[in-house]
Amino acid sequence: MTFSETFTGREDRERVLTDILRQGRAVPGNTLIAHVDRATLTVLAVRRLPTPVPVLDACSCFTAESIQRLRAALLTLAQDFAPARTATNTRRRDVTGELITVVCRLGEAEVTDEDEQFFWGWRISDHPAPAIDCDVYMVTPSGWASLAGDWSGTQPALPASDPTGEENRAVQQASAVQEAEQILTDASLALLTPRSHECLLCYVHRMLLEFGCDGRLRFAAHFRDTRAPRATAMERRLGEVHGLCDCGIFRNGYDLRPEHCIPEVVHETDGVTYVEEYRWPTPLPACLGVRSGSTQGCRLWWRRLHW
Repeated sequence: MTFSETFTGREDRERVLTDILRQGRAVPGNTLIAHVDRATLTVLAVRRLPTPVPVLDACSCFTAESIQRLRAALLTLAQDFAPARTATNTRRRDVTGELITVVCRLGEAEVTDEDEQFFWGWRISDHPAPAIDCDVYMVTPSGWASLAGDWSGTQPALPASDPTGEENRAVQQASAVQEAEQILTDASLALLTPRSHECLLCYVHRMLLEFGCDGRLRFAAHFRDTRAPRATAMERRLGEVHGLCDCGIFRNGYDLRPEHCIPEVVHETDGVTYVEEYRWPTPLPACLGVRSGSTQGCRLWWRRLHW
């Protein structure tokens, strides 16, 4: 499938950017993700997220962990905008929209690490929405520019000053909200992020103890998305052992190996024999670890036999 250019020039871009900034109530420190109809250039929806601080490694490249966190956030937004593409016979439904990223910040309208991280986040997102992720734009008090190509201009731009002080108060309020949102986001990521070398089964079991099962492969899918995005056959593999939801993985598919369980106990009381079957210890032993990118269980687990 080939894609035609959505914008025909500067005027189209400036009109759409202006609409995105208006709908998203742009302030420095936030990034706006907009869903734009390709045919009419109508801004269908705008979502806002605090611009993450880019994390670079020793080679001045974005760290895999920081890009995976951004990828997960972008994937959630893309799925929220529009339903997934579906197959009709042998053809996928046509792409009808574009996902445009607008980084709102202070400084000059030139490419920085803040802007470039979104290019890599989208590149690995593999989102299913019927829209393609397009250019990243940066908008500052001095104007705007695009990450790809040579497009730039002085308008639209973020306000440089506000004599009444209203904008300053709005920015301060937005900054306080952003800080609170970031604290909640960091806490959620700390709780939901799989531990280093933690296996799929130990992670899902740990999440079930905290949040329970909602009838879906919610945590299994989150593990795959953040740790093994190429494991596209995970759901099918779990379905083969009737692991159709998170708790079903253990009810039907996998069990703790006997050597890690509390042994069976037989005792007699008043002439009656009681058998306490083996059970899982609380807490479970620490995960024995798997290689990076694996969706297999560690050596604590074994697959139940199905007759």
